[in-house]
Amino acid sequence: MNTHTNHQHPEGRPHDEAVHVEVEIEDRVEVLVIPITDNMVLVELIRTQLELDADVHLFERDHDQPLHHHPQGRKHLRIVGHRCHQVTLEVRQEHLVKHHHFPPSMTVFRALQWAVGKHGYNLDPMQAAKANLILPGADQPLPREDVLGKYVKHGHCTLVVDLTLKDFTNG
Repeated sequence: MNTHTNHQHPEGRPHDEAVHVEVEIEDRVEVLVIPITDNMVLVELIRTQLELDADVHLFERDHDQPLHHHPQGRKHLRIVGHRCHQVTLEVRQEHLVKHHHFPPSMTVFRALQWAVGKHGYNLDPMQAAKANLILPGADQPLPREDVLGKYVKHGHCTLVVDLTLKDFTNG
């Protein structure tokens, strides 16, 4: 019995090669280890193992398009599963409201970049450096590494946030 992880099959692929998939779905994170085979359909294997309905879209984290196949050579993937294909982000600042569509897999950081940029509120660099997105009524900004889909309420595809320039570094 060979337990070495780098033993090669005749076709050149390690016999125990697998892809590690972290799947974030609403309020939970699942970690899967899926053996790589020549005919595997990664999206279908994820759906089967997590018992996901066909209406759950799977995106690679921070990517615009749904995942359809395993990116060749990738051993680790971070996937976001969400019922919304697109999230309408409604960003409020003072009396203005700006809307933009993002996939639910987009990070808060990328949404913030849009909000402070020329297509959003076009803030100067000093203001943009202090800017954060915050849920209405919350006392802390959204973590920039989180995905937008995490904050979309079940049954909705819109996320309302405020653009704040408040300094949160000193509590």
